Amino acid sequence: MFQSDGDAGGPAARMDAMLAAKRRISTPDLVDRFRDAMRRTAAGVAVVTTHGPAGRGGITVSSFCSLSLEPPSVLVCIRKDSTTLGRILKNRVFAANVLAQDQSELAAAFASPATPHERRFALGQWVDTGPAGPVLVGAVAHFDCKLAHVHDYGSHTIVIGEVVEAASHDARPLIYAEQAFHRLP
Repeated sequence: MFQSDGDAGGPAARMDAMLAAKRRISTPDLVDRFRDAMRRTAAGVAVVTTHGPAGRGGITVSSFCSLSLEPPSVLVCIRKDSTTLGRILKNRVFAANVLAQDQSELAAAFASPATPHERRFALGQWVDTGPAGPVLVGAVAHFDCKLAHVHDYGSHTIVIGEVVEAASHDARPLIYAEQAFHRLP
């Protein structure tokens, strides 16, 4: 905000009023513009998996990123109503599998709430012996994590994992932009 210049109707007051009026834009209109703007961004695609006492589960996400090198950690955002989120919270572990460009069919299956978890895992080749969750053979990279922290915000939960193992493989990543999967040129 601008500091007042002593004139109640001066430029600073007019700027404050203009900024306040812009913040009063209707929420549905802002949500539509926000959604449209986010469609224009590009992101890598990961399938986040878990296994343990609460069962095996997995979900496709495009909101996965590194958080810290010390300690090595990542974060992922998952809708609060996701069955996979509930399993991650109970199992206290997860694996983030960064998908390769030839794994878009698998990404679509794990993105669909209508696809049962066991049918999702019928696609691809999975190694289910790691400490955190099933790891996808042929993925660009995978990160085995123990649950470090969760934070609810809006419609999603931010899940922070401390990385206990990581590996990368020679493959090109799958990209998600404009509501579709893409290959890098």
